[in-house]
Amino acid sequence: PRPAIPRMLRFAVLLIAAAPALGFSGAVAPLSLRRHATITRGATKWSSLAANRNKRGMALSMNAQSDLTDEIAVLRNELVRKDAIIEGLLATLAVTSRSTKGAKGATLASSTPLTDLCQLTKEACDAVTPLLQAFYAKITDDRHGGASKLKSDATYFTIADGIVQHLFIEYLFAGNKFAQIVGEEDESEINILNKPYTVDDLMVPEEFNVLIQSTLKTFQQLSSRIDSDIHKALTVFVDPIDGTREFATAQGDYVSMLIGFNDAKGKPVAGMMYRPLTQPVSWAAGAASEECVMGQLDMADPPVPKGMLITDATVSPFISDLIDELGYERVRSVASGNRALMLLEGKGGAYIRDTGGFAKWDTSGPTAVLDAYGGTMSKLPPFLKDQSLEGYTHLKSSSNLDFVPGQITMTLSNAKDKSTFIKGSEVIVNDVKTIKQYSCLQGLVALDKSAMDQLPTIREAMLKVQKMDPPTYN
Repeated sequence: PRPAIPRMLRFAVLLIAAAPALGFSGAVAPLSLRRHATITRGATKWSSLAANRNKRGMALSMNAQSDLTDEIAVLRNELVRKDAIIEGLLATLAVTSRSTKGAKGATLASSTPLTDLCQLTKEACDAVTPLLQAFYAKITDDRHGGASKLKSDATYFTIADGIVQHLFIEYLFAGNKFAQIVGEEDESEINILNKPYTVDDLMVPEEFNVLIQSTLKTFQQLSSRIDSDIHKALTVFVDPIDGTREFATAQGDYVSMLIGFNDAKGKPVAGMMYRPLTQPVSWAAGAASEECVMGQLDMADPPVPKGMLITDATVSPFISDLIDELGYERVRSVASGNRALMLLEGKGGAYIRDTGGFAKWDTSGPTAVLDAYGGTMSKLPPFLKDQSLEGYTHLKSSSNLDFVPGQITMTLSNAKDKSTFIKGSEVIVNDVKTIKQYSCLQGLVALDKSAMDQLPTIREAMLKVQKMDPPTYN
């Protein structure tokens, strides 16, 4: 918690820090000189005021003058006592504050850059939502009639998916403001500058042109508010539409946009999860280091603390046995971002999996948000070993940074070259070069804050059931 600073001192600190932005020139006087000068000016001001009032027949009473003298003495003592704190605050402001341009071009100082980044990302998600809703309406009315095509990895790729990612990566976060940017659809070719607009070999229907242009303009305006220097250590992971299959099959309530900001070591430090197709939209964002938690959630009534979120696919023997051992209820769910939001909404107490099929753009934003809310999204093997809560490494790379030789089997979803995968085979992978660099290979242990006290019980149950059915890492 920040030390309690009197209002006048906070104003003085912020005024000093903002002096260059406000147009003041010249060196700033040392703190001790500023302190005494301020007190002297304050006393002179009050003396002059008293004289003027005397001239108008409004003399200050002796008690009022005495009170004023006492207040000046208290202020002097407070300044001396808080001297070290003020100097520390000034140093912090000098290091962490950033400048963003307001609507009228004014510069505003901020010591919470990650919180500001979450807020700006929220505004971007708000801005792109009408475009997503328009595409969703088109796709649900004319399913697969030219607005979507099948990707090689068996998920639906839509025009909306490509354009939304393009807006975030090439316009909102562009300009060397971040260390790296990683997106799910990095191989797509997008054109929203020259008509007809295109996504790869798909032509965007003309009816969307005006909406695309207005959204692009908003993203450019938002981008101008991002400081070009303060976030250079961060790597951004973007999943423009998590749940593309759901988007293309009229299950929009499960779709989310996922944005994660990761530090130089690849740890998620701020993030956004945003459902654009619910009524009203539901979302959560946060940055644990700045105690930032924000959002609008669709809370369960009643909550399901003993619910285990499971995929809509086949559940592994390890997870099935674990659910039975814990006495949990099976709660079917789809899409990674939606499941993380469901945890925050109390629609399940835990989301645990030992299988793959998801990637780091699915975990970057959710990990940061769950962490900010007091929960966790961690890898399964370290948790099984000693209850360590170790997250995935989210950095741009050419090889998988969380790969452990001999730990996983090759699958269609994690194989870099799909032609090397043989259906029905169980090939143990020892060469990292054969695996996709952003595949999550070590399962997941995700819990909301309300379930964190269950971690020892969950691990004990895992250790028991793995004797018969060990985790299936792939």
